[in-house]
Amino acid sequence: MTSSETSASAFSSSDTAALERQTEVEQPVTLEQIWNENHRRSSVDWIRKSGYKRVCLQFPDDYLPHSNAISVGLKELLAPEDVKVFILADTTYGSCCVDEIAAAHVDADSVIHFGNACRSRASRLPVLYLYPELPLDVNVLLGKLQGLRAESKDREVCVYLDIGYQHVYGEQLKKQLSEVLEPKEVLLELFPPIGAESTTTKETTNLERICIFIGADNQRFANLSLTAPAAVQWHIYDGSSDSFSSKNPLTAQFIRRRYFHIEKCKDAQTLGLIVATLSAEGYLDVVTRLQTMAKGRGIKTQLISVGRINPAKLANFLEIDCFVLIGCPFNNMYDSKEYYKPIVSVFEAEMALNPAWHMRYPAAYVTDFKQLLPEGRSFLPFDAADIPENDVSLVSGRLRGAVNDSLETAGDPASLALATQAKMALMTTDTGLSFEDRTWQGLDPALGQTEPAKLQQGLSGIPINYSHQ
Repeated sequence: MTSSETSASAFSSSDTAALERQTEVEQPVTLEQIWNENHRRSSVDWIRKSGYKRVCLQFPDDYLPHSNAISVGLKELLAPEDVKVFILADTTYGSCCVDEIAAAHVDADSVIHFGNACRSRASRLPVLYLYPELPLDVNVLLGKLQGLRAESKDREVCVYLDIGYQHVYGEQLKKQLSEVLEPKEVLLELFPPIGAESTTTKETTNLERICIFIGADNQRFANLSLTAPAAVQWHIYDGSSDSFSSKNPLTAQFIRRRYFHIEKCKDAQTLGLIVATLSAEGYLDVVTRLQTMAKGRGIKTQLISVGRINPAKLANFLEIDCFVLIGCPFNNMYDSKEYYKPIVSVFEAEMALNPAWHMRYPAAYVTDFKQLLPEGRSFLPFDAADIPENDVSLVSGRLRGAVNDSLETAGDPASLALATQAKMALMTTDTGLSFEDRTWQGLDPALGQTEPAKLQQGLSGIPINYSHQ
């Protein structure tokens, strides 16, 4: 492969990329599991009670084969009323987020959201969440947990039910778990939580508790395990395969990689703020806060909205040194190995830009950016005066922060062991990302400067046998 081919392949997709692209598919579900009598009754009662007339049904990718049957069934149940039902077959950012923007295109007054949900508070439309009801053999579960009795004895045990198993939630299951594990206390939680605040959103210092997740090793488990500390490791019971395993999400390699990205965020001269949600409450406040903290450190910011991100999209912003993804709790942690520049979460950007986080090592990650705002439990005030004038990068060894006059006047800048980065005295709207500043601006169409081509007879037929052959 030539160098030109290598360069071109870095910024383009292969012929089969569209066919091989992975969708947000989880465990296969049947129509009965996502649209049974409980779902039908809840939907009809919710619509009639509030008098909604234009209802959007939002489905993840793996539910789409059942979407038409559900839509037809709901309209039949609401036949006496004049209710319009619409299907949202695609989402702007992620299937876990309520797509209020797409619902607004049909002037909807409500949304029924199926499947995986981050439960970020919608700001425009009322939402009803419907989860699948997957089968769970409680006796098999209790048998698998027998091996944890010695480990759980006289300890706090927290059991989390994934969205497919929330229908078994109740005092009966809690009692059975207590009898098998003999713990100090059993906490039975739903994840994502419904209604009242759960232990996952409360500040906790109990690092000796045993945590069990009933569900698959999916994105929801990754989010939960990073935000809720446990003793040494987590235990996962997958009801679909009756498998029981243990996992430690906060490995040394994971922590090193994330702190490396935090250092890269500190080193950045230009930050790209990717807005990956337009419905979650507080996202505009987070944007303002990040811009304020970046300005205090002399870092430029560029606001970007690109829908679902991928390496090809972000490769267009070569001037940006680091990206900050402002998304929902289930959609803001990216392993950016495939990307040309690092991608950090709002929490990691907060740790990089806010000096109040210096030398503070949290027991767990914060994936919900609302917790970093003034009303949140992880809020730390930002004071630009606390930013050190001279700070050495742990990645490059260079000096960042204010200009050191003594170094600049000491002699030839090329002989300096440390390079300095000037702090901007005034922020302007010119971020250096204008189209005119780019070295390549695309093909010049030269409109109106060339003569029109003459019409010619084209080919007809099929590629393997054209009519003139």
